[in-house]
Amino acid sequence: MTTDEKKLKEMAELLLSKATMLEYHCGKCKYPLFEKGGKVLCPNCGPLEVRREELEKAKAGKAPKAEKAKASPVEAALQKKLEELLKRFEEEKDPQQIALLLDAIEKIKKAMG
Repeated sequence: MTTDEKKLKEMAELLLSKATMLEYHCGKCKYPLFEKGGKVLCPNCGPLEVRREELEKAKAGKAPKAEKAKASPVEAALQKKLEELLKRFEEEKDPQQIALLLDAIEKIKKAMG
């Protein structure tokens, strides 16, 4: 299993564990951030010392520890599709469909760089 596949699996597991994917990305690695139990997590870097209140301040334009993604229209479309696929992955039960979704998720991650 490649590193990207491992990270995709970790993101899927976060969603399955009822974590919420946030609209923010990690300032270090650009992976999407998740919130679970009041803590912000990056599937690549691990738990971050950032609270939801700090993210909201960042959104308002104050000094962020995690940065909101500044995406081109293509990047924004890819991110939206990734989020849709991750949601479908979370609900899917059929192993063949899960494999197809993982493949599509991996291709989108590669396209995002």
